[in-house]
Amino acid sequence: MIETIIHLGSNIDPADNIRLGARKLAAILPVLGSSSVWLTPPDGSAGPSFYNAAIHCTTVLSADDLKFNILRSIEKEMGRVRTHDKYAARTIDLDVVIHNSEVLEPRLWDTAFILLPVAELLPELTHPINHISLRSLANDLEPSSGAERLVDFLLFPEKDF
Repeated sequence: MIETIIHLGSNIDPADNIRLGARKLAAILPVLGSSSVWLTPPDGSAGPSFYNAAIHCTTVLSADDLKFNILRSIEKEMGRVRTHDKYAARTIDLDVVIHNSEVLEPRLWDTAFILLPVAELLPELTHPINHISLRSLANDLEPSSGAERLVDFLLFPEKDF
């Protein structure tokens, strides 16, 4: 089995849609753990704030198969509409961030809406060049990021990973 980290984001009915997206993923992939949910300002637009989280799971699929056959199907099923505006509001956004120990999302290291949830799951993962851990990067970035950890909001209220 291949371990993977999937990022979830929503800013259209985000409380409902981020949980629904997580449940749909968990129905397909074995979940090892999940991060807190973070409320973050939109990146690149003036739209509503996002709920963001990350899920640590396992799969036998390649990153591309996972992205195009599972994640995109869930997005479509949940009403995600892709437009020319990559910053448009969305019901759900699902992205493979790390797959088989390979970081596929270069914004992981410096973008709060990805870094903060993933740092909870893999705090000791280090940047390949400067060797700074995600925990340290998150601790440095969080105070100025505008992000807020939603301590009472759980992706899987019924589970304890």
